[in-house]
Amino acid sequence: MKRLFFRGWTGALALAGASAFSGAQAPANWGDVEGRIQYAYYTEDARALDSVLDSLKPKPVEGEEAGAAPDAAVRSYFRGLTHYRLAQVLAVSKKSRARSAIDGCSDEVDNAIDALPKVPTGLDESDVARHQRAEAYVLGTACTLAGREMSSIPFAGGRIGSRIDEAVRLEPKNPRVRLVEALVAFDRAGKDANAKSAAVQKLRAVTVMFEEARAGASTTPEWGAAEAYAFLGHALLDQHDVVGAREAIERALLIAPDYAYARRLATQITR
Repeated sequence: MKRLFFRGWTGALALAGASAFSGAQAPANWGDVEGRIQYAYYTEDARALDSVLDSLKPKPVEGEEAGAAPDAAVRSYFRGLTHYRLAQVLAVSKKSRARSAIDGCSDEVDNAIDALPKVPTGLDESDVARHQRAEAYVLGTACTLAGREMSSIPFAGGRIGSRIDEAVRLEPKNPRVRLVEALVAFDRAGKDANAKSAAVQKLRAVTVMFEEARAGASTTPEWGAAEAYAFLGHALLDQHDVVGAREAIERALLIAPDYAYARRLATQITR
């Protein structure tokens, strides 16, 4: 189950249009950037991910710090997402580089958070900044979970727990927030069968949230729907629910036909 989290859950980024993340006078179509990242992850193409990282390097402007650029927060977020995907692709074949990519993800998440507008005491954060902060906390939590998995360190709360808890407070109806919350629940469950069953139910609820989100307006970021179904499929397979696992994995592949991880799961079922 734990290997599923690192290799599989972050698979499906649906192509997206404008949103709160693309509202910072972005010089690029961030939905297209997200699509490039995801397709490279689907096909496990490390070179393509390296290319995305190169294309997202901040362009220095004379007299302006990199963190002061209008697109600094969103650029750092997608650099972090790319590092995360790269770590997943390299997790088995090049573990040392995968660990470095996890570190890169964490650094970029911190950069994204630092680049958000500072809110004076007594004033509320804007909806755009709140959304960006919640998404950054989600990605940071995912990176931290993956890094601990690579190091075989069990979940121990601390910063990782506080970040996902804060993300839930900021955006309780965000399906990515609830997806990572469910993954944290799986990690905390350990060998507790009842806790794992509760986490599966959380994951089922997350897939419903993603279906509702997919029926609405396109946003950026949009990742998570196929990952949720693939993770659910693996969880159900572990519980010997082959029919339920097949349905979930087929749904993952319907959303993301190139999802290599989901294809491997499907092969396990048909053996």
